[in-house]
Amino acid sequence: MIELRRAYLPDDSATLGILTVEGVEFHTLELPWMGNARRYSCIPEGRYTLRRRPSKVVYATSRGRWQDGWEVTDVPDRDHIMAHVGNWPKDTEGCILIGDQFSWDRHNGPMVTNSLRTFDTFMKALLKRDEWEIHIFCNTAEYP
Repeated sequence: MIELRRAYLPDDSATLGILTVEGVEFHTLELPWMGNARRYSCIPEGRYTLRRRPSKVVYATSRGRWQDGWEVTDVPDRDHIMAHVGNWPKDTEGCILIGDQFSWDRHNGPMVTNSLRTFDTFMKALLKRDEWEIHIFCNTAEYP
């Protein structure tokens, strides 16, 4: 199983996460939670299936390195939710961007870094299957 532990930024600029694939961690950036609005929101927390499929957005953002990508399927009222290359919230319309660290750009706000290179590692980590289960949840601190 793949886990995506999220943290919602309080200024509603983005959603940051740590995606774990068999012990390997990737940093993610998504749109903020906006009620699951298509193209403006991250998807709801829950358990979904990741399926490999051909994707024009993956092909374009990976500069032709990858023709197939990973789609989060069975999301209520949403479709075409891909993991792909990108650094800032402006690079996504509801998809999950993959990077190696979080950072802040004074012009564009929150970001993930080294997305293209990290996306290659992400894709190679998932190649042994055509389908994975992903659990997306909020990484909320618990107190006694």
